[in-house]
Parts: sequence; structure tokens; C-alpha cells
Amino acid sequence: MPALAEGLTLVDNPSRGRGITASRAFSPGATIAVFSNPSIAIPDSPHLDQTCNLCLAIDTNLSSLKLRACTGCRVVVYCSPACQKADWQRVHKGECKVFKRVRAEGHDFLPTPVRALVQVLLRPEMQAAAAEMEGHVDAFRTAGGKGKAWTDMELQAMAALHYMGREASPRSLGQAVEVLYKLQVNSFNRMDVDIGQTGLFLNPALAMVNHSCVPNAFVQFVGRHAVLHAYREIKEGEEIEISYIDCNLHRAHRQEALKIRYHFNCSCPRCKDDLDVYQVCQRYPHLELNSLSLVPDLQKLRDPSIGQSLHSDSSLQINVEEIYPGCSASLQGLSSTDKIKSLRRRWRACEQLHKARLYAIEPLNQVLVEVAVYFGENGNFEYSLAISCFLALNSDPFRAPMPFAPQRVKGLLMIGKLLANTAPADHVTSEGTTAPLANKISQALSRMDQATTCQVMLALVVHYGPAAHSKEWPIYRQAVELLDDLESLPGRETEHALVTAFMRNPNGPEERRFFETAVLGPIQLLSDFALEVMASELGS
Repeated sequence: MPALAEGLTLVDNPSRGRGITASRAFSPGATIAVFSNPSIAIPDSPHLDQTCNLCLAIDTNLSSLKLRACTGCRVVVYCSPACQKADWQRVHKGECKVFKRVRAEGHDFLPTPVRALVQVLLRPEMQAAAAEMEGHVDAFRTAGGKGKAWTDMELQAMAALHYMGREASPRSLGQAVEVLYKLQVNSFNRMDVDIGQTGLFLNPALAMVNHSCVPNAFVQFVGRHAVLHAYREIKEGEEIEISYIDCNLHRAHRQEALKIRYHFNCSCPRCKDDLDVYQVCQRYPHLELNSLSLVPDLQKLRDPSIGQSLHSDSSLQINVEEIYPGCSASLQGLSSTDKIKSLRRRWRACEQLHKARLYAIEPLNQVLVEVAVYFGENGNFEYSLAISCFLALNSDPFRAPMPFAPQRVKGLLMIGKLLANTAPADHVTSEGTTAPLANKISQALSRMDQATTCQVMLALVVHYGPAAHSKEWPIYRQAVELLDDLESLPGRETEHALVTAFMRNPNGPEERRFFETAVLGPIQLLSDFALEVMASELGS
């Protein structure tokens, strides 16, 4: 049985199986525990060449890593000789031979689940640990004994045994399939807030934390560590729950995802009463923490100005289910022309959600996010800024009620960087004509103190970054560097003093007036352009 950190207690619930409760209270944003000894922590296949195979440091635009490939297999990479030596002794000595066989047969790498299985089969201590894990193997066998899912698992198991040079006997194949299902149920997709899924993480103790679509905690990954944060206050004796999936998906999609991967039906309040994101936001405690955020008006969170409720409108629910599949496919790999065509189709498909002002509901929220990214990638920072401000005011706070939620903190940095990248200028559309709307946004920016607004955005990121992730988070580190640069500019002593005073006492009357004038007003003004941008560029 895995050891638990101080403050945590293992419980056995007849209806839910094993779980973890708090043996002391945790405040919102507090670190509950750090899980530092994963049984498996590996980069996924698409990120093998940009992630150190041991410490999992990622080579991004925000880092200066120099990664070198293993001279034996040429598949995995390392950031230092120390990492390479430690990983060789841990598992790569055996894994390297497997990868050589893979390359000899004309393949570049193994699928991530197959590689994880290989690591388990190479390490006797991992096989012993896997034997104690719950995998719902009998349920999976009963549900799909001769179906595609089971066949896929057998093929993955056969691949692992083949490249390890082991016989795929009925016994060894059955054991390998059982391990694969246990890995599926107990492992985490190692999500990076900045670039998405980057690998697989398995820690038996962390795996015992149960799921809820209204979680009171969340997990962030820092190298080979998993940090469990409190999302709201957790009382002594209360069960700690995280969301295994995107809890803002619609109930049918959440239930399907949980059933397929984890083989259980969720009966949390969100699923039981089919609550939408606005209703869940209203039920979260500690909304007062938003007094230090871009939505300090708590009445807006408690009584959102939506046109109609998704929960009570069956025709709108049906519409959402109909448009969701066509609006959720990845845009990665599409040309700029094809991408904007797809975004136009998606925007039109979301017309009913738009008219109801349900901007936080999927797939409308994702369409807005993708449009903001599209404009940013194509150098139209004014349009991207307007939509980013709109999301920060009208979507993110409802989808993530706590101001230290990682996606909200990341959004603040995005606004800060876009403010730094915008300046009054003439703008030209892709067709080569003057863009009056872009000029209107530039003129609005010229009347603002962009540097001060940007400084407050960065200060908020630095304030909330450790609770959202850690001080190792590239988002936090970049905000610190940008803030230092901004604060060192000559002639801004008065503005710097005002920002510092506000961060120290955000509810003071003078400080609040400064915030409303220098930050909330400009952000709202920029946000007001967003729907005009959408209508102009994507159609009404």
C-alpha cells in the first residue's frame, strides 16, 4: 500500500472504492501534497524529442535547454549527463534495447501506452505495484471482450512483448493486457497548461484520489513531481476530489469519457442535476476571492447576464449536442486559409449560444479561444487582445470561479503580452485594404496607459502563479521577468507606486479607484470590440 503524505488519510468507500480524505483543513490555493516518486513519468511520443526523458524538462520558446539524444537508441533525449546516467540505471538500459529493435523494424517510436507497459514489464517492483492497483479488468472484459477496445489492448500488449523479445503466450498476453488496463485507469495524462498533454504520470498514491465534476482540488505537474492544490477550502475529514477530465464538457460527453476510460458513472451534483458552468460557479464558495481579479463585481458571478439558461431550455441543449462534434475537432495542421474557414463555420453554428450570451458554454467558448489564437498567430494583436479581454470578463470566471485557476492566470499573461505588442498604427487586412475596426481599437489603445494596465496584469500573474501551479511554472517566471523590466523603466515611479499600493490593499477606496480607472475600464473597453471583431471577420 503506497504511503500518503502528512495531512491525508486513506478511506474505503463501499460505493466508490478507495479514496483520500483530509486529516486537516486546507485553504483555497494551498498545496495539499507533492507526489515526488512516480512509478512511471514519461514524455508522450509527439514530445519525445523536446522533453528530457528523466527530469521531463521541456524545450519550449521559454527555455534554453540543450537536449542530446541517447547515443544507443537515438529515440529519447536528455538535458544533462546526470539525467542520462540516472535514467540508464533506472530503466533505460533495458528500454534502449527495445527502442533499437523498434528502429530496426522501420519505426521511430512506440505509442505511449506501449512504452509504459514495457517499463512495467522491465521492472519487477513495478509489476508488484501494478498487482495492487484496481483496473476494472473484469468489467472491461465483460463490456468489450470481443470488441475493438479489447482487441486494441491485445495488439498493444503483443507489440510490447514482441519488441522485448518475449513470447506472447496466452498467460503473458493476458497479464500484459491487465497491466495496460490498470495503467489506463490509474495513470494521469501529464498535462502542461501551456502546450497540452505531454506524457503519462503514474503514482499509486495519487491514483487513489477520486473524481468529481465539481472538484475541490486539482493537480499540476512540475517535472517528475505532481502537486495537489486545494481549489476551495477543504475541511478536516472531507474527501479530496479532482476532475479526471475537462469538467466543463456537457454531461453526456463527460459520462462517456469517464465510462470508456475509467469504467464508472459519475453521480456528482453537476452530473446528477445536469448543472451548466454558470450554475456550478454560483455554488462555489469563496467567490469573494475574485475581489482581486478582473471580475471584482461578485454580483456578476452570482447573477450572470445571460439571455436564457442552458439548463432549462431543452431546444438549446439539443442544439448544443448537435453542433458540438463539428466544433470540437482539432484545427492543428490546417493552413491559415482553411483554419479561418473552419472558424467561420463554427461561429455560425454557435449562433443560438451567442444570442443567449452563453459565452462560457462549449463549444462557443472554444471557438472564441481559437479565434483569439488565430489572430495572434497571424500578427493581428489588436483583434486577439479584444477577444482575450472578452474571454477574461465573460467566460473564464464562470468556467473557473477561483481567480488562481491556471487558465485564468494564463489568460492574464496573454493580455499583458498583447498589451505590450500593440501600438497605434494603420492595419491592413489579408485582402490588402485598410481595416477601420483595427484602427478603432488602436485609437482606443492610444488613449490608455497601456504600460500600467500591463503592469497590473503581470502583478496578478506573479501573485496567483504559485497557487495556480508553482514558482517553476514558465508562465510565472516569464511574468516575473517582464514585470522586472517594466518596473525598471525610468519615469514611471508614480505608476509603479500606484500598482504596488493596489496589490497590497486592493479593497482600499483610493486603490480601488485606481484599479477601476487604469485596469477595469480599459479592459472592458477593449472587450466591447470583441463581438464586432467576430461579426466583421467571421460573419454575423
